[in-house]
Amino acid sequence: MKTYKTIQPLLIAFTLAMSTASLLQAQRQAPELTPEQEYLAAMHKNITSAKLYDYVVQLSDTALQGRLAGSAGMEKANQIVEGYFSEWGLMPAGTNGYRQTYPHPFAEVHPDCDMEIFFPVQGTNKKTAWLSKSYPWADGWFAGNYSGTGDITGDVVYCGFGVTAPELNYDDYKGVDVKGKIVLIEGETPNRSQHPDSVAMWYKHTLHQTKYQNAIDHGAIGMLYKWVPGPNALYDPEFVYCHITDSVMNDLFTGTGKTYAETVKGIYQSFKPASFDTGKRARIKMTTTYHPDGKGNNLLAVIPGSDPELAGEYVIISAHLDHLGMIPYHIAGANDNNASSAALLGVAEALAKSNVKPKRSILFMSVDGEEAGLTGSTYYTQNPVVPQDKVVAVLNLEQVGGGEMLGASYHYAYPELGKAAEAANDAYVHRRLFTRENHFRTRPRTDGAVFMKAGYPCIDLRAAGGGYYHHPKDDVESINPEILQSATEWLYWTAINLANQ
Repeated sequence: MKTYKTIQPLLIAFTLAMSTASLLQAQRQAPELTPEQEYLAAMHKNITSAKLYDYVVQLSDTALQGRLAGSAGMEKANQIVEGYFSEWGLMPAGTNGYRQTYPHPFAEVHPDCDMEIFFPVQGTNKKTAWLSKSYPWADGWFAGNYSGTGDITGDVVYCGFGVTAPELNYDDYKGVDVKGKIVLIEGETPNRSQHPDSVAMWYKHTLHQTKYQNAIDHGAIGMLYKWVPGPNALYDPEFVYCHITDSVMNDLFTGTGKTYAETVKGIYQSFKPASFDTGKRARIKMTTTYHPDGKGNNLLAVIPGSDPELAGEYVIISAHLDHLGMIPYHIAGANDNNASSAALLGVAEALAKSNVKPKRSILFMSVDGEEAGLTGSTYYTQNPVVPQDKVVAVLNLEQVGGGEMLGASYHYAYPELGKAAEAANDAYVHRRLFTRENHFRTRPRTDGAVFMKAGYPCIDLRAAGGGYYHHPKDDVESINPEILQSATEWLYWTAINLANQ
């Protein structure tokens, strides 16, 4: 027993000493992580579906009021993104801290808005009576973001695409009188050709501003516009309009002996207008406040490159932060484009906290005014903060939170960008991926197309196969956290590989 009592403390001490020595030896012998392993460690720790989804929830909150460029709600969104940039130690790259501020007039829509259609019915003494039909918001109508304030009622005249183009021998207003009336029109033009010359000839007539001004020039007092809502138009305080859906359009064709679908098909086939008085009336009530001195803000932050010879070159990661605002009610824009902002933030945090940094610098750009006519990206291309010839790639994100697939559209002169996106997916993500060349012949629809037209090597990255567009159902419930994480990892590795090659 005495022997046991003597040996036991010695055994314990010996065991502890050996364990400590083994641990120290294991630590000394542990191999250093390769750069790829360091990137993987940073990715797995910081890019998670839960964290990305939380960013989407923050930016989709009703307190941000739909993030209309220039508005108080958008300012709250800017502060959220700036806060993360600062917390993670990203270097400010704007002209005022993280900000690149530019002029951005905007119109604020108030809740006191409505739309209804009046149908003629035979009344007593053979006098025409009018039966009113109201429509639910979003399923029937949306407020016009740039509408003037007013409560108007007038006869409804269908004017096709709302185009007057004497140089093209086409005029939707020929043969109809719209003075003091409400015009019913739709987006785009009767031109379906993708030939560059044809697209160029019709280009200005695709613009909302051109259509609105044309209606005003013909004496219309208002407009029912069958097109998705968006804050991209001119402002005239005397002109009142709203957006409508198929259900309203079809009702306005009821009893005319025509159908909407066949009428549009006939215009496309014959290339001739088919305008007519619908025999219906409409009431449009819109309440807005115009802010001519509004400001937009791109947010710019940099992670400097680690290679002294390459740090002066850049990979830009861009995603627009703005959405539609209140029209007159909240649309979160969770997929368009909070999911992309979440992906941008996910990559920013992972690279900021990685033990190794890419050789080239990474410029993160939270873009303003995309929905308002691509104003933020246009302003940046005209006022860049880094030399354009030092930008090796622009990775622009658009709606990466829905569906099950990935898609990439790259500048036709830079096929290597498509290959880089494919390589990143093949090595690390393993999602179904579609890529295509973009010749951006029509008017730009994304910030990526703005960069492409300005000559930047740019690729649009997006998810595909699901989601809602400019609709209240584009909410946090529509987000697929798994595809969002996959898209963020795809962006992460595409950016790293382009920055290091």
